[in-house]
Amino acid sequence: MDGVAVRADLEVTVQDWRADVGRWWADVLRLPAAAIRAGGVYALDHVDHVGIVAVDGAVAPIVYGPPQVLPALLAAAPTDNGDSTEVSILAAELGPRASRVLGPAWYGYATAQTLGPSAPQAVRWLREPDLPLLAALHERTPPAEQEESGTTGLPAFGLVENRELLSVACLGTWQGMPTIGVLTDPRARGRGLAGMVVTAAAWEGLNRRSVVQYRAWRRNTASIAVAVRCGFTHYCDGAVIHLNP
Repeated sequence: MDGVAVRADLEVTVQDWRADVGRWWADVLRLPAAAIRAGGVYALDHVDHVGIVAVDGAVAPIVYGPPQVLPALLAAAPTDNGDSTEVSILAAELGPRASRVLGPAWYGYATAQTLGPSAPQAVRWLREPDLPLLAALHERTPPAEQEESGTTGLPAFGLVENRELLSVACLGTWQGMPTIGVLTDPRARGRGLAGMVVTAAAWEGLNRRSVVQYRAWRRNTASIAVAVRCGFTHYCDGAVIHLNP
């Protein structure tokens, strides 16, 4: 009986965080909460891009954009979640209006129930005097990886050895949601350092909200693996198409 009770409590917890995240996405997109599970095509006056959000278990992806591109969205939007973040067809339908395509991206979320144990003492808060160490880590990292990492500054947790920052996780906020950006020195990968700093930053994020977000490009399987090991659970995939004026 005890095992059944624990399992039931865990199921309720999962439902709670998914409901919380669903309400957050609805607020960000300014859509009815029911749209997150139903999907569909939406013309939104407040956006200047086209986006696709494919929520796990939803009937269809959400496809949205400004009203002037609604015909193209209706013509090319996917009708199910099977391959919903394949944006090439939608970008082709938009023609010269389509500019830069970002994604698909993997979005995962962690709670106090799913996140791993606190990081070891070797991981610490970074302070203003540590920012040159972060700049040096950026210099040792390929520019594309640095840009994707989202490690722009404080607040952050890091692991320093021999006066070098080997791994860092920055805690940001997007639309009220705590988010994690992580970067590890290419020479120090494979040691589990990313998971340590991500866990530390995520626990701090849980002081701000009951759920924390992790995003990575779908092609970055190593980053997604770090998130999963730390206790982040996949919620949706998303892609954005910037539009020319």
